[in-house]
Amino acid sequence: MGDLLEGRFDYEKPECNQETYDSGILDFSSLSLELFLNKGEMEEGSFIISGPADKLMEGYIYSSELRMESLSKEFIGVKEEIAYRFRSEGMKEGDVLTGQFSIISNYGEYELPYRIEIVSGTVTSSLGDIKNMFHFANLAKANWAEAVKLFYSKEFERLFTDGNDRQYYGAYKGLSAVYGNEQNVEEFLLEINKKQKVEYILSETDICIEDPYDISEHSLTVTRNGWGHTFLNIGTEGDFLTLEKEKISDDDFLGNSFCLNYYIDSEKLHAGRNYGAIHIFNSCVSLTIPVLAVRNMEHKRALGIRREKRNLLLVLMKHYDSFRMKKMNARTWMAETEKLVERLAVLDEKDIQIRLFRVQILITQERFNEAQWQLERIQSEIRENSCPPEIYCYYLYLTTLHNGEPSYVEEVSRKVERIYYDNPNNWRIAWLMLYLSEEYGKSPSRRWLMLEEQYSRGGRSPVLYVEAWHLLELNPTLLLKLGSFEIQVLSYAAKRELLTQDLILQVRYLALKLKSYSERVYYILASCYEKFPDKETLQVICTLLIKGNKAEGRYFKWYRLGVEAELRITKLYEYYMMSLPEDYDGTLPKIILMYFSYHSELDYEKNAFLYSYVYKRREEQPEVYLNYCERIERFVLDQIHKGRMNKNLAYLYKNTISPRMVNEEVAQKLAYLIFMNHLTMENKDIRQAIVSYSVSRQEYKYPVGGDGAWVPLYGSDYKLLLEDKEGNRYCASVPFQVEAMMPPDNLLLIISPYVTEHMGLALHICAGDKAFVEITQANERRFRYIAANAHMAERTKSEVRLKLVHYYYEQDYMRELDDYLEELQPEVMEERERNEILRLMVIRGMYDKAFEWVKRFGAEGIETKTLVRLCSRLISRDGFLEDTALTYCVHYAFKKGKYDGNLITYLGYFYNGLLRQLRDIWKAATAFDAETYELCERILVQMLFAGSFVGERMEIFKAYVSGGAKAQVEHAVLSQCAFDYFVKDKLPDEFIFTDTVRVYDRGERLHKVCKLALLKYYAENRQDTTPKINSVIKKFLYDMLDENIYFYFFKEYTKEIPIMKQFADKTMIEYKVRPGRKAVIHFIVEKGEFTEKEYRKEEMRDMYGGVCVKAFVLFFGEKLQYYITEEGDGKEQLTESASISKSDILQEEAEDRFSMINDIVVGKTLQDYNTVDCLLEEYYGKEYMTSQIFKLR
Repeated sequence: MGDLLEGRFDYEKPECNQETYDSGILDFSSLSLELFLNKGEMEEGSFIISGPADKLMEGYIYSSELRMESLSKEFIGVKEEIAYRFRSEGMKEGDVLTGQFSIISNYGEYELPYRIEIVSGTVTSSLGDIKNMFHFANLAKANWAEAVKLFYSKEFERLFTDGNDRQYYGAYKGLSAVYGNEQNVEEFLLEINKKQKVEYILSETDICIEDPYDISEHSLTVTRNGWGHTFLNIGTEGDFLTLEKEKISDDDFLGNSFCLNYYIDSEKLHAGRNYGAIHIFNSCVSLTIPVLAVRNMEHKRALGIRREKRNLLLVLMKHYDSFRMKKMNARTWMAETEKLVERLAVLDEKDIQIRLFRVQILITQERFNEAQWQLERIQSEIRENSCPPEIYCYYLYLTTLHNGEPSYVEEVSRKVERIYYDNPNNWRIAWLMLYLSEEYGKSPSRRWLMLEEQYSRGGRSPVLYVEAWHLLELNPTLLLKLGSFEIQVLSYAAKRELLTQDLILQVRYLALKLKSYSERVYYILASCYEKFPDKETLQVICTLLIKGNKAEGRYFKWYRLGVEAELRITKLYEYYMMSLPEDYDGTLPKIILMYFSYHSELDYEKNAFLYSYVYKRREEQPEVYLNYCERIERFVLDQIHKGRMNKNLAYLYKNTISPRMVNEEVAQKLAYLIFMNHLTMENKDIRQAIVSYSVSRQEYKYPVGGDGAWVPLYGSDYKLLLEDKEGNRYCASVPFQVEAMMPPDNLLLIISPYVTEHMGLALHICAGDKAFVEITQANERRFRYIAANAHMAERTKSEVRLKLVHYYYEQDYMRELDDYLEELQPEVMEERERNEILRLMVIRGMYDKAFEWVKRFGAEGIETKTLVRLCSRLISRDGFLEDTALTYCVHYAFKKGKYDGNLITYLGYFYNGLLRQLRDIWKAATAFDAETYELCERILVQMLFAGSFVGERMEIFKAYVSGGAKAQVEHAVLSQCAFDYFVKDKLPDEFIFTDTVRVYDRGERLHKVCKLALLKYYAENRQDTTPKINSVIKKFLYDMLDENIYFYFFKEYTKEIPIMKQFADKTMIEYKVRPGRKAVIHFIVEKGEFTEKEYRKEEMRDMYGGVCVKAFVLFFGEKLQYYITEEGDGKEQLTESASISKSDILQEEAEDRFSMINDIVVGKTLQDYNTVDCLLEEYYGKEYMTSQIFKLR
């Protein structure tokens, strides 16, 4: 503005019309700025502004958005780098913010738009964008590795933000917790029903290999039916089998087939059939391929013969056993035995043992001659040292049956005895001794000791047991103890139901003396009782079981019988309850109920059963229930404190807990127990149960034991998963059962007052079926707890916070609302929630906190009326104090068409921006009849600085002047407008000239251009002048003449101002040049037939501002031909050419000498000689008078 006041105008500065953006000459390194940022990211950058070469540019930069800050507020120089910083805090993925930098410079006004996008939630892949689970399944099918990588990426979670796929978020959270696990990706696809389980088909369902040689290689083809993750374990049964691989993965399959190589080591095969198996398995698949390896097929028949002989011998032994135990009569035994021996003889007729069997049958049948003949034949083949000793002794024994002479029998006995001493572990020889030795025949005790000795030496043949049993049967007193031999014999007899009552008495007596429990004695006693049920045997059985601490369910029948028999055995009643089956639904004896009403050392599970039984029958047996009441109450409280749960406890908790039993500690424990569920599954590889709640960021793990897992489940929006020892998780492919122990609602009313900070309870009460219930006075505190819990998902907390503030507001709980609003922090909120909270803050008069939020996160998305209210209250409270953020907020509301008098006045004081924006504010302020003086001044100064203008420029100037304009601003505006009109030929407004006159009347100095513009304007608009204006015109003309400045339009004033007649005979040529250049006119004058031969050359005089003038005096008939060149920078350029004739010039009547001469020439041309004479006379008269009056000194 100082340059304007000094008369220094920028001739080359372009004008910027703010309506059309027809703007200037600054260059920008970028036509626009575009940033792609991550959520919460801050970005700094810069752009470069370049001005005209060798010209100094200066200006100011303003950003339209609070988040985008220009670090360089102003600039000056030839080329400047402008730094900026953008804060994306509070923006969410997918948000886009657009705005612009406004550059106000001395070379015009510019807008540099910017666009910032927070990287959206689109998940990309090699197949394109993944928008839903269907797309993901297609990717998994096409590129499994890429799908796995994507599944565990942060981006994948975006797919669950909204829509139908949101229902799978709980499963995803649980399955994605073990990073990189491919089985979990497979499980997820199964869970969302986007694929089927992979099936495996075997090329062989059983394998048979005959006579393998050395280490032979074999193969089995496994075909995969389906796509997805493959991981299989391979194991074998049988040490002759080995595998090439113990694990199969996707990489092992060629296409959908895998060749499993396995090896059979023939060195590890025994002769005949070798059984093994190959197992292919994982947690969901179990395949078994039986393997049979047969060695030495050429001996197969021999092996079959040996096997049949062995089986026949076993049958032979069984028949003998049945015969001796009187289960088979002699005739039947003999017939069946003979058949067996005949068959054995057919199989192997050379076997001496079989031939000896035949001899014994012949002797038994009293076919002595045949028997003798057979013995004689065998005698020639058998020798003592050439066959097994038991066969030789058997032969000797048969000879005594044929030859019963005492001496011979005694001889044979001594010989067999000698052989026995050499083979004391051979029970067969010992058995023969029992029948050959007279000593053993006469002494049952010696026979018993012999049999016991053979047992101790490893003899386990039923033949020994038969002999021992017969001894006991005849003489029960031989049973002096219950050693292993005695127990074996008794077990043998019990199995065959041979026990006698006498022996049972002895067994009972000995059993009571046992110091420790014996399962085999229990078996014998049980057999005794089944054959001869009596109270004494039952007493011994119960005593023995208690001694062995036997409390399994299979023993319950004995304790039950003992109680029913009213046996007096220590701890009988305890073991009755301890062995009670879990599913027992019968009646408990009254004696049991009375016994435990005074004292109980049962474990908690049995006590829970007992007490629940008593409670269920409290109406049937009221006196029993009364005895138990206090004990049940103590027990229930104790179990609650220990955190225990089962079906019976659940029943007791549900039915026996009363308000008087509950305090804060009990209530805290119950808040966990009443939601307990029992989880069971068949898969034995499962180690943990995992619960994933969609409303929570945390997952909860529970160990899986032999009886499953105990898992508390809250609400209904959760996902249950199972995890095996490898970290694989399952929710679809491994079946499991969940059984709720009790409905929690029964106890909620009792425990709720005591439990205010328990997340599970809060979720159960507040979270309905996939949505939160309405807030009431009863559940309000629990909603507050959910919103403040660190483990809750932000989406959940956001929903709850909004419900809370709306509840307080709608219920008119203003103190609670204010307190809660004070607690809230904006960092964790999304835009929707933040803006709603801010709206309520403004309603509640929390202007400072609300304004701080706006300054941090911008005004995007805030209701305009909320913003207007906030800004208006701040301005009313604090007054009109400049604040950048407040100015932004007010203008944001203004752009939305919402404002009041306070806001528009505030903008008028403090807003900086483009002229059109200031113009819009001025128009709105004018409509509100608001104060606009400073705004008008700012607009005018900015127009002068930037060279920009708006269509309302003169209206703004008039308003400014009417408000008492500052002289400097007014002079600068007048000067610029005058310059634009006079030099640049811009259309003027008459107010410029009326105000110029007013300023001149005040005695203030006006710049020359203002005077020239006024003279030019009124020369063209003579009808608009007034006497006052004419007076000013006259003074301005004299000022110009004093400086020898004149222009063509001066001739318009010749009538009013006589002194101006001096220009009446002048022909003036005007030409405008650019600064730093000069105009040169080249001309010749033609006078009739006479024409000057050479152009004369003169520099045109620059009267003002590049407006050059050259004056000529031409007479009628003369013609001026000219052209103009511009010279500058060492160059000359032809720019204009024309010609002017005197006859072309409209000449008004004048009285100067040049006019008279011109008239004389015209008369002569017209041959009007009379007029010529008169004019010549007048001309000479005036010349004489002039010479006499005006003397030259």
